Amino acid sequence: MQDPTLSLLLRSWSWQPLVLLALGSVAAGYAYAFYHFQQHGWLNNLMRRGLIRRRHPWFFAAGLACLFIALQSPLDTLAHLLFLAHMIQHLLLMIAPPLLLAGLPSPFIRWFIVETKMRGVLDRLTHPLLVYALFQANLWLWHAPVLYEAALRDPIVHALEHALFFYAALFFWWRVIDPTNGWFPLWNWPPVKWIYLLVAAPPSYLLGSILWMSNDVFYPYYTQVPRLWGIRVLADQGYGGMLMWLQGWMFIMSSMIAFFIQYDPDTETV
Repeated sequence: MQDPTLSLLLRSWSWQPLVLLALGSVAAGYAYAFYHFQQHGWLNNLMRRGLIRRRHPWFFAAGLACLFIALQSPLDTLAHLLFLAHMIQHLLLMIAPPLLLAGLPSPFIRWFIVETKMRGVLDRLTHPLLVYALFQANLWLWHAPVLYEAALRDPIVHALEHALFFYAALFFWWRVIDPTNGWFPLWNWPPVKWIYLLVAAPPSYLLGSILWMSNDVFYPYYTQVPRLWGIRVLADQGYGGMLMWLQGWMFIMSSMIAFFIQYDPDTETV
């Protein structure tokens, strides 16, 4: 007899109204920015100058797709049954911010910052040392058994966990990618960007190694839910740890790609 588990999971889309509204509003705001610049006759000129590229919408759409898959797809249901699935969900939440930032043309984000008068606030919120500390603290704290299990058992805590993963990554990547093209540099010495990214990886390696090599179950919650496809709890925890360990390399490689995409010496500044 065929196992119905996979079929049931594939039908377990969340369709949470607030998440759909948030994603739809962001997409609509992005489309409106193109419309606004077109109406004022700025769009074609900025495209000719290389300040708005055809790739921008593709990156932005990819970032929204990561958020949609992480929060609305069957992955969200599977995350309550498999530790590995939960780690994939967290990874998508941390991949989405650099994609969204890489998809923001600098004239759009500068216009938004000027209109909202948020430059000073963003400058303080995205200080490199502050966001580095918050990014790493957020990663480790949410994998402490007490907080991790609280997130699995309480939908409000789970939503808070996801929001903090997303915003911690967004602020971390803000200085690395700098979607404003010059208003928020990491520091004035170019090699510091690579050092900054290099030292971001070891905490993921360490946490992943602990989860991967441990003979103890860190999250008893997973011993109380059905085990899917014969995956044992410790094996599941090890697979999730391996993914987190590999996340360090993925993190560095994706950051290098994002940097080279953003850096173009022939592109004008606004």
